[in-house]
Amino acid sequence: MTQRITSVVFLLGFFINAGVVDAADLAPLDMAAAEKISFRGDVWPIVKRHCWGCHSNLDAKGGLNMSSVALMLEGGDSGPLFEAGKPDESLLVEMITGDEPEMPQKQPPMSAAKVDILRGWVLAGARDDSPAKTTERKPVIPDVYQYAPAVTSVSLSPDGKTVAAACRSEVVLLAVESDAPPRRLATASDLLTHVEFSPDGKTLAAAGGMPASFGHVSFFNVATGEIVAARQVGADTLFRGSFAPDGKAIALGGADGAVHIVPVDGKAEVRRFELHSDWVLDAVFSPDGKMIVTAGRDKATKVCSAETGELLRSVDSSTDLVGSVAVDDKFAVSAGRARLPISFELSIALSGVAVSGSGNGSRPVSKRSQYAKNFEGQPGPVLDMAMSGNRKTIAIVGAYGEARLYNVADRKRIGQVAGLPAPLYSAALNRDGSRLCIGSKSGEVRIYQLPDGKLLKSFAPVPVAESAE
Repeated sequence: MTQRITSVVFLLGFFINAGVVDAADLAPLDMAAAEKISFRGDVWPIVKRHCWGCHSNLDAKGGLNMSSVALMLEGGDSGPLFEAGKPDESLLVEMITGDEPEMPQKQPPMSAAKVDILRGWVLAGARDDSPAKTTERKPVIPDVYQYAPAVTSVSLSPDGKTVAAACRSEVVLLAVESDAPPRRLATASDLLTHVEFSPDGKTLAAAGGMPASFGHVSFFNVATGEIVAARQVGADTLFRGSFAPDGKAIALGGADGAVHIVPVDGKAEVRRFELHSDWVLDAVFSPDGKMIVTAGRDKATKVCSAETGELLRSVDSSTDLVGSVAVDDKFAVSAGRARLPISFELSIALSGVAVSGSGNGSRPVSKRSQYAKNFEGQPGPVLDMAMSGNRKTIAIVGAYGEARLYNVADRKRIGQVAGLPAPLYSAALNRDGSRLCIGSKSGEVRIYQLPDGKLLKSFAPVPVAESAE
């Protein structure tokens, strides 16, 4: 995308600077060059990066929704955003230029290059070259699968008596201690990426979505299997997350680089915290509900305020993708492709917000070596971690055939279950850490009693054709 933006700017012949753009000094536009600007290829990435966080379907501040060209033309409470063919007479250019641009809020001003791309697009008629929308495709959930779908996420109820397994577009609920038939709960997600019981075990969240279309969350009443609420969130898939301690909302990572706080109450507002430069693959509340720890495809582990979304600290920058995080009242733990889970002592890590010295001599009060402590290396890339409800035990699984159990406080291994069908996509522990549930790419779910590792149950959550077994 950078290459395309650069080529457009070159064609327009603009002088690019990184400073504030003064509306009075806007350069003349060349129509022939402006007509080469693509909405989807050049304009939409700017809108999504700088505007869409506050002006989307879910958060149309000032009544302005910038999710499509048609909605942008409608404008908001302050009137039309622009008139095609008249860029420098538009509210759009007025808001993003000047000594102190009003937009984007809480971000650096747009560069002259980006301002001129928007101006050129409006000058050339604000044409929309987005792909035509097709009829919405609803997930098909077969009565019987030809092949066992991978179990992308599992969760254990706090008492360990019920397991939830995500299989493609449906959640399956199964009793651990009885032979009762499984309950299959359909969702609107093309692929589910996360399932989780609320802290009281009464509500089940199932999150996922459809790539490049929408994120989706369904909340089910565990006792009845009925949907309590269902929400579309954003314009791309949602990933893993966790319930808030009070069970009133769930935090989920998104492909838009943000954390989405989705209330169980279907009428309550969804909040969005933009934290990473790439996919947020996991987001976990601290036990007191005041902080959220996140893991990103941008290789970062971050901590933010759960109330405001303010970034408190990027506690680590890994050598590779970070896919999973966990947290207790003292430590955050992150792991991913680098195979080395790391524990971060939060009280020391967050003291680094303060600095000593001034100017070029200023330094964080705390250094990474003071708060980061390694677990042992894992046999392969880590794909999931699970912490018990009492925050004492953590289970780690990945692209290898074993699950390892650790004491959170000292990072010592306290157990292991080997001989499993690799890769292992998901893991879950119940409240007291006495049961471990594992989901695999092979479509199998296994439940173990801890600490002895006795296998309690092994099953395929959904029916599979006999010829495919």
